[in-house]
Amino acid sequence: MYRPAISRPRVLLVVSHPSVGAGIETILRLERRYDVRRAAKLADAVALARSWPADLALVDALVLRRDGRAELGVSSLILAASPAEAAAAERQVDKPQGWVAKDAPSADLVSAVERLLTPSAKSEAGSLALFGIGVLLVVLAGLLLYLIWIAIA
Repeated sequence: MYRPAISRPRVLLVVSHPSVGAGIETILRLERRYDVRRAAKLADAVALARSWPADLALVDALVLRRDGRAELGVSSLILAASPAEAAAAERQVDKPQGWVAKDAPSADLVSAVERLLTPSAKSEAGSLALFGIGVLLVVLAGLLLYLIWIAIA
């Protein structure tokens, strides 16, 4: 399926309770950054995930407890009431990436979504860079010793 190079992140919301789902969807839409689709059942979510490739799935732990394992093919953030419920639910999805409390403030929900959508910048220094830093430290140490020797002499 074709996706344009510049697009809004797609969030698949899997929540069975209409009010909870509407509330979370509203929070994400108010950010004006996400393209959100909602499913109330896991079967609907799996079908939607195949036709509409999401970047992240927000999955209610209660849906997983009721409907079973979900193979969404995308990183999943679990909506749970407690760490124990989240741990059990994370075993029911194919790519769990943590959890957020259902009653969390909207800022916490949005930051959890952003954390998963924004890849962390990891850069490892190459051996040449490490060698350069080592040489620089040796030169600076030598300069410091030279200045100390001049001050004493």
